[in-house]
Amino acid sequence: MDFVAQHTKIPVPKILGLSKCAAGPYIVMSFVEGSPLSGYLRDPSQETDTLSLEVLLELSKPEFPVIGAVRKDTSGSWTVLKRPFTNRLAQFSNIPLNVFKRQSFNNAADYFEELAQQHFYHLELQRNDAVTDGSDCRKKYIARCLFRRLSHKVAKKHCNGPFRIYCDDLCPDHVLVDASRLVVTGVVDWESAYAAPVEFTYAAPWWLLLVRPEDWESDLDQLLLRFMPRFRTFLEVLRDCEARKINAGSLSSRSQRLSIVMEKSLETGLFWICLASRRSSMFDEIYWKFIGPQFFWPFDGG
Repeated sequence: MDFVAQHTKIPVPKILGLSKCAAGPYIVMSFVEGSPLSGYLRDPSQETDTLSLEVLLELSKPEFPVIGAVRKDTSGSWTVLKRPFTNRLAQFSNIPLNVFKRQSFNNAADYFEELAQQHFYHLELQRNDAVTDGSDCRKKYIARCLFRRLSHKVAKKHCNGPFRIYCDDLCPDHVLVDASRLVVTGVVDWESAYAAPVEFTYAAPWWLLLVRPEDWESDLDQLLLRFMPRFRTFLEVLRDCEARKINAGSLSSRSQRLSIVMEKSLETGLFWICLASRRSSMFDEIYWKFIGPQFFWPFDGG
């Protein structure tokens, strides 16, 4: 949060103190007035569409030479020395932490490959409900092998950076606003923020339906029917927001525009690749529905 406060215009709570106790680590922050933006976005009469876009555009500006957790060293400088502990597979599957790499990553190809490898750990080390039978195991193993092959090709253009700040949990639920003044009063829950491949920043936001991907309906065709109209509206508002910022001189004319690359992310499959990389519980559904058919072959359900 300190980094975001120092290097962007995003309002964040002030850290008053942090330590550990018997119940675990804790952090004390200043109180931020406001209500979650998600509540207003559900009401079409509220003109709050641009508030989350302001946050996205600001967060896309800081750059880093490597991928990993952002920390302040003893000299007070911001550095990236260790891997980001963000993947939900690592957090919630009870897989031994020593199998995950600990260092930062110098290029995006290695990081995407590591994320792909983590999906193998689920099959190898998670014994409870990872597979239903032999056929299911083979199908999941094939998906992971092909996804790992694809991971080498995802970040060709921006493989060596620069990399951008990305927060896995950033969504309208964590953006507090004063709707009467149409301003963001604070953005909270930065635990999963890190220097990440720029592809994550360039992919369409997962939160456009205002629910987490784990809560999406199982029928992904029906999901797209709801997602695409929201996405088109999002792009329209984003373009207007970018145009205003370009005219005001706070955004570069093309290099910092997200609307162009986000629009392409659905066409190229980048959106689904990034989502499958980070959301282990949805990996197989996303792979067989979108990634496999686009990059390898159609799946007939057999």
